Amino acid sequence: MESFSHQTDKTQHEPREVATLALKVTGDPLDPDSPTSFIKPGELVHAVEITPLNRSELVLYNQLLAHAWNDIAPGKIYSVAKARLRGSHESNDRLHDAFDRLMGAFAKIKYKDPASGHAKTVRISLLGPNAEEEGDQGRFHYTLDPMLLKVLQTSRTWARLRSEILYLLRSKYSIRLYEAIEQRINMRRQHEAFTIDGLRELLGVPKGKLTRFADLNSQCLKPAIAEVNHLTDYEVAVALKKRGRRVATITLTWLKKCPESRTAAAKERAQSRIGRTARRKATVEVIT
Repeated sequence: MESFSHQTDKTQHEPREVATLALKVTGDPLDPDSPTSFIKPGELVHAVEITPLNRSELVLYNQLLAHAWNDIAPGKIYSVAKARLRGSHESNDRLHDAFDRLMGAFAKIKYKDPASGHAKTVRISLLGPNAEEEGDQGRFHYTLDPMLLKVLQTSRTWARLRSEILYLLRSKYSIRLYEAIEQRINMRRQHEAFTIDGLRELLGVPKGKLTRFADLNSQCLKPAIAEVNHLTDYEVAVALKKRGRRVATITLTWLKKCPESRTAAAKERAQSRIGRTARRKATVEVIT
């Protein structure tokens, strides 16, 4: 991911004294109604998807990571009831397919090797070896890639995500944007500039999709910003810088909402999803 401000880049990777692995999940991250927060390391927030995930697969991976987090350790086998993971999938068949996709998914992660001091790009499997019990009441047993755990041992940057918001966001691009904002919200710098390729990486846009900026803007960026602004405690804005007729950089700005706006977002999160798009557009949906 490319950043165009020296200060912005410095802020994005600003070291923290607390190790990411020392932070804990609170509440039950698999319960969409629980006031839960869970940790996603910055290295995974900024992971480049070699194998693109859809929304349900991204939510599932976050669930598995959050479920394992408080006991995360090399060689550990984690176990979870499949019924607890079906919130994003209509059937066991779809959950089974999502496990297959995660097992075959790869991502690139950048980190600094503490032994050599060199910056490295590592390629990891999102899941390690796993086993799925058959039947509706079966369990899923899984492991995490040892290289991922090695990277996490040096991590000092993270996003603390709220489960209720993760489940409410209906777009993979909205989730990726929300993760990025949560990772940056308490930093000194409140904006960051990206190239088009850098923005595509940030939001997890697959190669060959939405190749025209007009399409990327209308089908990915604008809807993601609108949904994040509607449902979270943050306000995100975008500014374009052109070189001639072409977009050269896209600057994202993020701020915490005022108390009144946070109350409005909380009220919206408590309402039914039916009519949410209409409410976001400040219109009334009439059913005939």
